Amino acid sequence: MEQDELNGLPPEGRARYLVLGALQRARGARTDWVDAASDLEGASNETAWPAALARVFGELGDDAVLRAWEWGWMPREVSSTLKKSVSAEAAQAGAVLMRGQLARYTEAELSDRWLAHRDELAAAVSDAGVAEAAAGLGRWDRIVLWAAVLEALDLLGGLPKIPRVEPLPGTPLIAHRLGVAESSRAYERIRALLAKAESTDSDAEAEAFTAKAQELIARHSINEALLAEAGEERREPEAVRVVIERPYEQPKSELLAQIADANHCRSVYWPDGGFTTLIGDRGDLRSVELLYHSLLVQATAAMARVGSVAAKRGKSQTRSFRQSFLASFAMRIGERLRASADDTAREVAEETGTDLVPVMRQRDERVDARTSELFPRLKFGRSTRITNYEGHLAGLAAADAARLHPQEPIGRR
Repeated sequence: MEQDELNGLPPEGRARYLVLGALQRARGARTDWVDAASDLEGASNETAWPAALARVFGELGDDAVLRAWEWGWMPREVSSTLKKSVSAEAAQAGAVLMRGQLARYTEAELSDRWLAHRDELAAAVSDAGVAEAAAGLGRWDRIVLWAAVLEALDLLGGLPKIPRVEPLPGTPLIAHRLGVAESSRAYERIRALLAKAESTDSDAEAEAFTAKAQELIARHSINEALLAEAGEERREPEAVRVVIERPYEQPKSELLAQIADANHCRSVYWPDGGFTTLIGDRGDLRSVELLYHSLLVQATAAMARVGSVAAKRGKSQTRSFRQSFLASFAMRIGERLRASADDTAREVAEETGTDLVPVMRQRDERVDARTSELFPRLKFGRSTRITNYEGHLAGLAAADAARLHPQEPIGRR
């Protein structure tokens, strides 16, 4: 476009042309975002120019974020990708863009997971959109904001298409029945037990609390499967994503996979995205998430305790030690969770006189079918290589300490 033509456009039209040009030039090239933002800020001396830029950034942000939703992404995994790939300011700007886009929907137009993600964004950033963020800023602060938004838009525009796991915002929703009183009470008990397991300094108490939580999880899963078999509450398998935080993402993803496998779910880890997709019954997915976060806290605490002992002996924990520790912890925890789930299934079968094998097999088959539907070209990767024998032994010992068979009753606290 010739300069005369550009000058003939209203401020918003010029702003859009210049912002899109800056983003296009950045494709595949190393870009100084502050320089690009400074050029945009200085492109006009009009009083209305900053507001025009803010509106254009807001509109482009809405478009980019909506495209991300349509391509299968949700705020939690977008935020994780931003934090791992761009500056802290750009990650913050991305959260502002996402919060602004989701602000247009009523609660009735968002599923419970979208609502949870929107609440997380509201807790992370105070502004819902670029216009709010830019209000009252001076020239230099606006340049910093424009630079951050440009960088965030550049990343959002390059996100690949991934399987969609949740209805898009604004689409008609099927009400979930997970929140009925009985399920809510069960998960309140599970969450309370896991919280106690994380906070206690007593290994014996942690063992007992975690064991009781896994028993409740297994019983709840079996009850849900029996209800589905009776046709009272049949649900198709669903999917949810769990962000795997740095560091040691690979062994952490293996811990999640072990927990999923023990609880009738499947897991697919995408290292480039930094998250795992879980597939299973909605209740089982919730249980797996709860157990994963609790056991990760316990594993981290155990690793810290081992590290303090090693430090006193004049040894240091290397990265290979910690990697091997977590990988071995995951492997042993998986063995114990599966054994605990099998024990609970046998107990329930004896109590009810029901053959649970065909019931649970049908649930597993539905989960496998949904997994194949979402990931038709799924490939199996390698597990973490154990390169530190001391870390391997320490991880096994820590997993044994978190064993899931309580040896004494859990007392009231």
